[in-house]
Amino acid sequence: MIDAYHRVVQVKITDVRTAIVTRTYANGPRNTHHVWSERRYLLVSVDTDQGIFGLGEIYTDSHNATEVLELAVRLDVAPHLIGRDPLAIGAISAELEARQTLSGRAGGFGPILAGVDIALWDILGKVAGQPLWKLLGGHSGRARTYASGGMYGEDITPESLGQEMASAVADGDFGVKIKAGAASLSEDVARVAAVRKAIGPDVALMVDAMFAPGLPEALRLAHALRPYDLHFLEAPTHALDLAGWVRIRDDAGIPLSGPELESSLDLMRDILARDIVQFLQFDVTLAGGLTRGRDLAALARAHHRPVTLHCATSAVGLAASLHLGGAIANCDSVEHHVLHQGLHEHLWASGWRRENGMVAAPDAPGLGIPFDLDDILQMETRR
Repeated sequence: MIDAYHRVVQVKITDVRTAIVTRTYANGPRNTHHVWSERRYLLVSVDTDQGIFGLGEIYTDSHNATEVLELAVRLDVAPHLIGRDPLAIGAISAELEARQTLSGRAGGFGPILAGVDIALWDILGKVAGQPLWKLLGGHSGRARTYASGGMYGEDITPESLGQEMASAVADGDFGVKIKAGAASLSEDVARVAAVRKAIGPDVALMVDAMFAPGLPEALRLAHALRPYDLHFLEAPTHALDLAGWVRIRDDAGIPLSGPELESSLDLMRDILARDIVQFLQFDVTLAGGLTRGRDLAALARAHHRPVTLHCATSAVGLAASLHLGGAIANCDSVEHHVLHQGLHEHLWASGWRRENGMVAAPDAPGLGIPFDLDDILQMETRR
């Protein structure tokens, strides 16, 4: 044990590599804002001199931004990490965040910090021989998942949408979430009504307006959806219109979830202090990785609020989200995307289990993902 300990404390980062995984979509499904023809996932690997590597994922859904972020990892982040001790996660995260702040790169650099942080935690788990949920808090190792989809499309009717969501529940998710805000009020209400009818009265139903409606439209939508017993209404109006969120909360009486894709700790604290949301929502591949995610969960718990984790990523980001969800006592749910499922099939082949509306992490160390970047690229080539 002593020799092993002395060996691991000497581990050093030797390289930081990236890979882009692309999935294409047929028939152009669209969310509230745009049509999906493909989705690109930006993965990062932090390699060490002991043969231990860590995987992370950098949030992106923009095709051009993916290459920009990848270039930033190679030219800016990698030189700062090579030669460092990967177990010094707090020090590395703080230094990278300080560099981001001083250089004015907060918008695009945040997801890179998150991806690197997840990779460092993966290394720590492998060195310790423990799954990350135990190192992050050790609550249960399981997290509730809801099926997220409910897109718009020429061949998507309220009835077919209801069938899609009912099928997801049958596959093992505890609830479902669909989009709103891109059709007329009557069409959106018809979609929600059809899903509620298909899944029954006891399954959690969530609606995501994706920050699209202005306040008057958001109020009309929220009032129209009250009869359908929503678990929460996500992103009901413009992201930074906090006064508008308060108005919706007070007038409509529907639990709200957000701010979803924001990463500012100050904003999160303000939202909780003003009691704006019932569910604090963030994405670990954007908001500081697992280090910041654990802090945000603790902040929410101090305000007696559960968290729900946004997740529209590959298996790497999903695994990180599930580990955090399984580590903390106040995780309501983790998003399990019906459309964006890059490499998800490999999780189930690696010991991840779906049961009773929850996903349980395997006992494998780290993220519990047994493949490296080269394996991932080979698997994608064979698809």
